[in-house]
Amino acid sequence: MQAKAKNGDPLRQTTEQYLQQRYCTLGYLLKTCDLSEAEFFAYVTGRCLPQHSYEWQEKSAVNSFLGKAEWVCETILYYHPRHVLLLHDLITWHRYMSFEDMAKALEENFKFHYVARLKELDAFSDVLSDMVDNPTALDKFLAAEWQGYLDGIYGLCTNDPTPENIATKEMAIRRIRLITADGSKAVLSLEEKNQLKNAIQTLDPVLSSFAPYERAQSSREKWINAMVTKYALL
Repeated sequence: MQAKAKNGDPLRQTTEQYLQQRYCTLGYLLKTCDLSEAEFFAYVTGRCLPQHSYEWQEKSAVNSFLGKAEWVCETILYYHPRHVLLLHDLITWHRYMSFEDMAKALEENFKFHYVARLKELDAFSDVLSDMVDNPTALDKFLAAEWQGYLDGIYGLCTNDPTPENIATKEMAIRRIRLITADGSKAVLSLEEKNQLKNAIQTLDPVLSSFAPYERAQSSREKWINAMVTKYALL
């Protein structure tokens, strides 16, 4: 007779629920876009499509007094739902464009919209003032942001990883850090409090709520919740 233990860990359950409700699995993307795994990952390795944002692993293990063995039984990759729209466009473009040409065009488009949003946020007047007369530094910064996008990072920490939302997130956090000296200021002036409120109101709608297991270490906890509590913004 065999008895199988049930995993009733609430953190596991809420995390799994979060991922299933907010993200697409690799299998779903392949089926929806009628692609093979090889075709899908060609877009990823070709720097046209971001990596997964989460990797869920199911494991089995056995223990005895002689040792322990562990196996990964299943791996599920979770991607932001925007991948569906991106893939439909990429499949169409790839009929007459190479991966190299698509990647170059996508990077240029990302950077164009990112910079346009920086200007709307007036970021070059304060948090990026050191880049006004330093195009090399700006190019390096934008290249790092593009790489972060491709790595799937912004599919995790923004609600919708568009260049505009990514720029908004990054600049709002930079302003919060500038106003509060990275949260080290004991007290803020009334003007600083108002500036902080504005920065948090800019950040809040674009920032993800994060998976339950990572919320305590998230940027939402550090730069919104902790700031609201420390500086009594309620």
